Amino acid sequence: MSYLAVAVGIGTVAASLTVTTTPAGRGLTLAAGAFITFFALLSLPVPDRTPLHWGLVVVGLAATILPWLSTGFTADLGAAWTAGVAGALALALGCIGWLNGRPPTLYGFNRYASRDDKPPAVERWISRAALVVGLLTVVIGTTVTNSSPAGAAVAAGLGLFITVIALWSMEAADPTLDYLLMATFGFALFLAPWVVGYAGQPDAVTAWVGGFITTVLGVTGFLRGARRDRSSTVREHARMVYLQRYRHRMA
Repeated sequence: MSYLAVAVGIGTVAASLTVTTTPAGRGLTLAAGAFITFFALLSLPVPDRTPLHWGLVVVGLAATILPWLSTGFTADLGAAWTAGVAGALALALGCIGWLNGRPPTLYGFNRYASRDDKPPAVERWISRAALVVGLLTVVIGTTVTNSSPAGAAVAAGLGLFITVIALWSMEAADPTLDYLLMATFGFALFLAPWVVGYAGQPDAVTAWVGGFITTVLGVTGFLRGARRDRSSTVREHARMVYLQRYRHRMA
């Protein structure tokens, strides 16, 4: 399933560069194809692919309905067909993978996870580094390289999201999904200059550097947590805490 999604994503990126005729249509289909490829590739090495299949569902649904909502597709039938077909395929593959995958790891016991059950030191440093990158993206994008309103808005908005997600991951017993969200917003920041249309401005460098670093940090944290099955460890600890706390009620 994931390999098929990779093929769909790569085909969408190729089509966005060859059959589209408007900058808006090219940027939107390029973003859709890049995110389909991103989620599909990230799902290959991990045992629990449910969150990534859900990402395919969201991207596929967005790409499917974009031609009906955006005026950028009105004069660009190539982009409209590319987004519609790729979105439908990604939506179908994501739904099949999500419905047939492992169930989510949150069963209700996690509310009893101890605050002392913190992730390893590497994960904590990843969160701190992402926090710094997010703050620097906001500050630099809105003050130092503020050469276009679009670039400043992207830097402020996505940089703020990255900062908040980094703070969430610092407080979480299991930040695996926080890192996936961090990587997603970092990848969006990296693609923004091409999608929004300010690739020739100084703001683009801020987006590219900040987005690349954030994506690498998020992907690294997510893969470490997924391969070690950190969610299962936290869930088992939370279950033990729950049983110890309420064992007398179950007797």
